[in-house]
Amino acid sequence: MATTSKLNDTLKSEISEKENVKSEKKVELDFAKNKELLDIILLLPKEAFSSWDWDLEERTKWYNEIKANNYYIDDTPNFFDQIYFEPNKAFFSIVDGPWYINIYKTAENSFIVVTDDIVGDGNELSFYEVKSNKIEKYLNEELFFSNYKELIKNKDADEDCTEKLEVLNDPIFQFDFSVNNKIEIEGSWVLTQNEYGNCLLGNAIQYNFNPETKKFEVEKIYWKQKKNN
Repeated sequence: MATTSKLNDTLKSEISEKENVKSEKKVELDFAKNKELLDIILLLPKEAFSSWDWDLEERTKWYNEIKANNYYIDDTPNFFDQIYFEPNKAFFSIVDGPWYINIYKTAENSFIVVTDDIVGDGNELSFYEVKSNKIEKYLNEELFFSNYKELIKNKDADEDCTEKLEVLNDPIFQFDFSVNNKIEIEGSWVLTQNEYGNCLLGNAIQYNFNPETKKFEVEKIYWKQKKNN
């Protein structure tokens, strides 16, 4: 009896381990709730995935699996790991770095779509306008954020900041899409208020999305405290 009991315990343990493996690969995703974003991901050109290859065939298979089951099985979590997926934004951890997509609904019932493919120190941003499930326009970063480096400069500085501000030409800025209808561009730990307070108005600039103009408008420029300052 003791042997049988031990065997049963072993079998239960093995079954439990297998179920845990399955649950780790099973990613719940409500199709109806997230349909707009899922549809848009299908429309994206290959340029939106500049550092990795998520081709249309793979995306369609993924989409159809979610449509049929409200979940998908992730067989390669070390390469493609969903961090969050919400109706207007998603974040995947890819083997080479993070990949983000955010959508912003306009007054014309279209969507401004922003993707951010991060590799190393750089942001590969792509912008589109989607309407009636078609990409209407291919947009660019300059249309939205062309002058953010100029906006944070203090034009009334009482010193010559030319040499000091050469640092702005380096890839030291990060884009934060985590808050709905906002984008924040933040300089790295290099831009401290102690060092650059006379030459800059701040090390972070926050934008609000305006659905009427389809533009991101500056809400504030400020000094964001760094953890290692």
